[in-house]
Amino acid sequence: IQDYKYRANPCFDATLEQIRRDKMEEWVNRMRKWCSLRERCEHEVRVKLKKAELSESEIYQVIEQLVQEDFLSESRFLESYIRTHIEYKGWGPQKIANGLKIKGFDSDKAWGAVNSWDRMDFERVLEHVLSRKEEEWKENRERVIRFLVSRGFRLEDILRQGAALGQG
Repeated sequence: IQDYKYRANPCFDATLEQIRRDKMEEWVNRMRKWCSLRERCEHEVRVKLKKAELSESEIYQVIEQLVQEDFLSESRFLESYIRTHIEYKGWGPQKIANGLKIKGFDSDKAWGAVNSWDRMDFERVLEHVLSRKEEEWKENRERVIRFLVSRGFRLEDILRQGAALGQG
């Protein structure tokens, strides 16, 4: 009965609406700060907001606002992700594409982004990692090959670079 008393009061409805707006604005501000730290994808924002127990419609509204304000950009995220994982982690194209799939991108978009990247960057990373593993390459080639395949490089590229390493 008390519940009915509050529902009949229009001031109470206005208060609830104001609380909802304040909550939404708070989450938008939090996500702005979080997205300002580094490039984020929609999937990461969605997971974070689901943990905060926001409804799907609220999550959609927050993401829409972040996209409109340019805090979220798919193309910037793809470029940043690929560059970072090539330069700092030494990943090959296969592992990067799989990482993008985990981040919520479909296979075509992930491979499209990886294939648009300069192949020479992948070649340089492979050459660098192989030069660091030169002694092990001579002693235990299979182990180095398994390591490089797990890093996302193609077997053909590994064998080609390894042959050049052996000749040089």
